[in-house]
Amino acid sequence: MNNELQTTSWDNSHIYSSFQDSKIQQDISFVEEKTAYLKSKISSFEALVPAIDNKSKAELEETIPLARETYRLNLDLLVSLYTLGTFAQSATSVDALNYDAKNLGNRVSSLMAQLNKATKPLNIFLQRVPNEYLENFLKDESVEEMAFQLRFAAQEKDYLLNVSEEILLTGHAVDGFQAWGKLYSEIAGALKVQVDNEEMGIAQASNILFKPDSKAREVAYRGINKAWQQNEISANAILNSISGWRLENYQARSKKKELHYLDQTCRQQKISRKTLDTLMQTTYEQRHIGQKALKLMAKELGLKKLGPWDLLAPYPAKNETLKISFPKALDIIIQAFGNFSPEMADFAKLMHDKRWIDSSPTANRGSGAYCTKFAHNREPRVFMTYDGTMSNVITLAHELGHAYHNWVMKDLKLGQASYPSTLAETASIFAETLVRDAILENSKSVEEKKAILWQEVESAASFMINIPARFEFEKNHLELRKKKTLTVPETKELSKKSWELWYEDTLTEYNEMFWASKLHFSMTHMSFYNYPYLFGYLFSLGIYAKKNELGNKFKDLYTNVLLDTGSMTAEDLIQKHFNEDISKKDFWMNSFGIVKKSIDSFETLGG
Repeated sequence: MNNELQTTSWDNSHIYSSFQDSKIQQDISFVEEKTAYLKSKISSFEALVPAIDNKSKAELEETIPLARETYRLNLDLLVSLYTLGTFAQSATSVDALNYDAKNLGNRVSSLMAQLNKATKPLNIFLQRVPNEYLENFLKDESVEEMAFQLRFAAQEKDYLLNVSEEILLTGHAVDGFQAWGKLYSEIAGALKVQVDNEEMGIAQASNILFKPDSKAREVAYRGINKAWQQNEISANAILNSISGWRLENYQARSKKKELHYLDQTCRQQKISRKTLDTLMQTTYEQRHIGQKALKLMAKELGLKKLGPWDLLAPYPAKNETLKISFPKALDIIIQAFGNFSPEMADFAKLMHDKRWIDSSPTANRGSGAYCTKFAHNREPRVFMTYDGTMSNVITLAHELGHAYHNWVMKDLKLGQASYPSTLAETASIFAETLVRDAILENSKSVEEKKAILWQEVESAASFMINIPARFEFEKNHLELRKKKTLTVPETKELSKKSWELWYEDTLTEYNEMFWASKLHFSMTHMSFYNYPYLFGYLFSLGIYAKKNELGNKFKDLYTNVLLDTGSMTAEDLIQKHFNEDISKKDFWMNSFGIVKKSIDSFETLGG
């Protein structure tokens, strides 16, 4: 525990006592043994796949008992692997040089690939069978939890390769595609940043960007970029390789019809391409709202324009701002949650009491913040680096919102609790808004009101400008990568142009190293890990706006929305609960109106 801020470290010892715990090897052996069993049983489906159209209904339905048994076992093995993986990830987040954790993480990746290869024939078979077969297969409680996921996957059958090709691709991904993402994480975890005369890790240096001293922020920003510039050849090779792998994959799957990279991300996020296009086009048309937020921030900071190091600056309080201890931050959040839902407040307290939050600075700590969970007992975990700022308080609320989303769904079967990032951000941003509004309501002076509205203004600038700039960069990088491997100067120029398009004249300079310093671009499990934040931000605000309108009915509605996030598309979810169409501009314009109101409120308070 940090003495000054009383931050917390998580305790996962009841999952596994250590990396030497014999249960780890027992679980690994169980996965290995059952994966071999699955491989022997599922191999029969490989020959069935090309013969599906020639089989009678009776012949196909004879396979249902075996299909159910092996599919169920696969789900159970995934729970074991997810649990092992989360244990390893938790340790490497705290210490990127924890070799026991890295070794376990690598082992889990290899086991996951072996399991995916073993079950690939069955998964492809279930994607290609007639609808009647699939519906009969799902009429059993052992597999019914996967109904939505399997029905949705069946829509992708035109993009499938043959079974042997799918197996080959899955196996090669471990030491090919996925290895690039791991390399990035290792570089970032070991990166040392020089800030004045002090050397520190990337997470510690990044926290300085949230501090009130503009000069210190700039020094940290330039130190971070310099550290990445010293690794820019590697970072650029990683990005080129990840993009190249994806494009080759999409091209190979485009034999019947084109698999566009935006169609691929839309399917991952359970939205339509029309919805994504509408969201991004409407945001571009309304970018002046985010740009106004940036200009108001500059004015309040006494600057003509913001530097990129000022984008996360705290409110410039006239009186020296004291650091907020971690227990105080938690009290603020618990009270805000409690005003809406006693259950939500109790949950936040539980997270602290159970030591499910890790917030203490460590030497080789990973950057950023996230929420995860242990699959076997559904316990959530929150990771962040707490430094006592109001922004840290909001980040903690954000991640606890994610954790609460998982907690609400804990009694559902795991297959019903897997939701896309577009809907994942709903609960986190809702939690942020609860906390901001509670602090604002309790603020007595103009200064206090401006301090909390500053968080709203900063969020508008981030979600409406920075997130779309990330989307722009990734889209353009893929387009250019179709033609060539990009050089470091070309990647820097692409980053600069994406910022120029969205920020326009609101900054003193553009961050040409953002592509390297932002982890999201080098993640391999998901492409375009950017616009879901914008989606969640606007969608969550739209939901939040109905809180007062619906009164006592709202809490149950909100819970039901969260419960449904793993079992329907975003369009169907919003149509069901709010009778609105998110593929149309009007839905998003309502949320932009809420953002504009907050920014105007800040401006009205004056300087």
